[in-house]
This record gives sequence, structure tokens and C-alpha cells, in this order.
Amino acid sequence: MALTELAIKNFKPNATPYRVTDSEGLYLEISPSGGKLWRWRYYYQGKQQLLALGKYPVVGLAEARSKRNEARALLDAGKHPSREKKAAKLRRIVEGENTFERVARHWIATKQQGMDEKSVKQNLSRLQQHAFPMIGSLPILEITIPDVVRVVEQIGERGTIEMAKRVKQLMSQVFRYAAQRGLCTFNPAADLRGILPSTEEKHHACVHPGELPDLLAAIGAYNSDLAKIAMQLLALTFVRTGELIGAHWDEIDWKREEWHIPKERMKMKRPHIVPLSKQALALLHDLQTRTGQRTQIFYSAASKHKHISNGAVLMALRRMGYRGRMTGHGFRTLASTILNERGYSPDVIERQLAHEDSDKIRAAYNRAEYLLERKKMMQEYADLLERIQTQPGKNVLTMERTKRAKVKL
Repeated sequence: MALTELAIKNFKPNATPYRVTDSEGLYLEISPSGGKLWRWRYYYQGKQQLLALGKYPVVGLAEARSKRNEARALLDAGKHPSREKKAAKLRRIVEGENTFERVARHWIATKQQGMDEKSVKQNLSRLQQHAFPMIGSLPILEITIPDVVRVVEQIGERGTIEMAKRVKQLMSQVFRYAAQRGLCTFNPAADLRGILPSTEEKHHACVHPGELPDLLAAIGAYNSDLAKIAMQLLALTFVRTGELIGAHWDEIDWKREEWHIPKERMKMKRPHIVPLSKQALALLHDLQTRTGQRTQIFYSAASKHKHISNGAVLMALRRMGYRGRMTGHGFRTLASTILNERGYSPDVIERQLAHEDSDKIRAAYNRAEYLLERKKMMQEYADLLERIQTQPGKNVLTMERTKRAKVKL
């Protein structure tokens, strides 16, 4: 006979456990302490099985019957109800543990190995400041596109559009990492085009090539040795400011007259060879007498860091009167403009600038390609800069362009 709520309430405990049946294998087990537990008896592959459905009165009669019916549906589909229940419980635990913050921290710990420490800390700080407060505690499987949009838009509303884009990129990498490991089913940050206002591309300030003689003269007259040599080497090597100021003495191959920058310090994460002109080598030999006993070439005793700051060159240019007109990156722009105008191969110039090759196969093949051509080009460019400095009042660039034009005619 089927049970009723009233009958269940009136069941009293005995000295030993006993059972009262409901229907279709569902029964209530009453313990000597008075506890009442729902159980469902079923057969799977010919063997009797029991499935716990909860404790009365937390699980009432109607809910117990509903759970029995759900379990029977699994059984009819050929599944093992008890195992399915355990698997579902495990999934809930895993989903609760795999929050966005936990997955993001694991991604940083595993996928960003080999990156410079500054970049890793910067990425973690951005997530901690902008993403974790809003979605960090959510199971990564449950995060939706609107959740990610709210994070990005909140950053954008504060006027930091570039930061919003960077955080969106970081979140997308975390979701991609999670999806590859089965922790979520899709990447909700993958396609969010148009949710932020567009910003005009900012170019690094750079003087016109015609102003190069005045710039070189101002650098030559500058009174800060390290900043002065840093600017001179930026002009001679075309490297990025951060790559220069972080240089180590053991990266210099004096015999080959080359500077080997490891991939960890390169923007594109590929090792880079910089041919050193005789002018660049002279500057390095001079600097070696002062910082050669240190690991860092541009060691600064006044800084808590081991090398001069990234702003040292920019501040020097400002003091020289080039605020808003010239940056450390501008030396790369100048070199590219002048060398292209002088007819050097664009491939050789781009390789020397360590720009990423759009052809991934060619990029992998050409680690040090055009090295002989680059050595020749770097020495000729250094000689050109030297002529500009030693022939004040003459526009060497204009003179040489005119001379080449006459030859072509």
C-alpha cells in the first residue's frame, strides 16, 4: 500500500531498523534513533542495487517519488543511477573548485613560464584588479558572454580603453586554456568586437629625418653618461628601449662583433642577433670600463632595479627639448625611414628591427637570415650617422640622396 505524509509522520523507531514500502521499489527506512531515509531498490544487469534519495522531512514524499522517477529514467536509458549520482556530485565539486580565479592562476603558473617576471606580475595584477572582483569566484563553466562584457565595459567606462582591451585578451587566453582542458565548453571572451569605443592609434613620437643632425648634436652635448650612451646605442642598433637597458654583458660576442638577445627579453619571444658596428663596439668598450664588473650593461647603483629605468631615455630627450617630438622607439622609426629611402631591402630592414614575420614558416626558418647583409647595412648606417656628426652644417642625407638620383639618371 502506498505511503501518505500522515503515515510517515506517525512511524515510530524500533530497537532495530525497519522498512516501510511505498511503490515501485521506493521505501522509507526508519532507524532506532528516529531518522527516516528514502531508498530506492532497483536491478542493474541482474543485480540488486540501492540508491539513497535523501532524508525525510528534508525530502518529502512527493520529491522522493520524483527522484525515483528520474533515477528510473536513467535506468531505462541503460545508465547506472548510483554511478550517475556520484558522477554528478563529483562534477559539482569540480565546477565549484574550478572558479575563474583558480583557473587563471593555474594558467599563469603553467603557460607563462619563460616570460619575464615583470610581464607575469603585470598580467596577474590586471586580472586581480579588474576581473577577479567580478567573475573570479564564479565556476568557469558557468561564466557567460554577458559576464565578460560587464567586466570589459566597466573598465572602459572609467576611460581606460586600452586596459579594457588588454584584460579582455587575458580573459580570452584563460578561457581558451580552460576549454582545451575540458573545464568549460566555449570561450565567452573570444568575439567581443564593437563593445568598446574605438581609439585612434597612437604612434611613437619621432622627429623628421631632416632633424637628425640637430638631434645627434644634442645627444653628443648631453651631460648624463649612461643616458647619453643609451641614446647613441639606440640609434646604432635599432633595438627597443627595454631590450637595450636590460642588456647583459654576457650577451655581447666580442669576437663575432654581435649582440645576442635571448628570446625571454624580446617582444616577439624569439632570439635576436644585433650586428655591432665599430661605433657601437667603441661605445660598449667605453661603458665596460665602468660597468663591466656588473651583470647589467646599464647598471644603476641609484636604482633599486639593476639597470637604469625605462624612462631614463625619455626624460633625457625631454630635457634636451624633444618632449612630444622624440622617443626611444623613434630611433627605430628613423632608421627604418632612412634605410628604406636609401634602397636597402625591406626584408633586411624588417629582420633587423625584429618585427614579427606574417609568414610563420618563414619566421621559423629565418632566425638569423640576412645576417651578412644586416652587418653591412648596420656598419653603413653607423658610418652615415658619423658623417652627419662630423660634417656640421651640411645636410648629408639630402646630399647623398641627390648624388644617388644623378647616378640613376
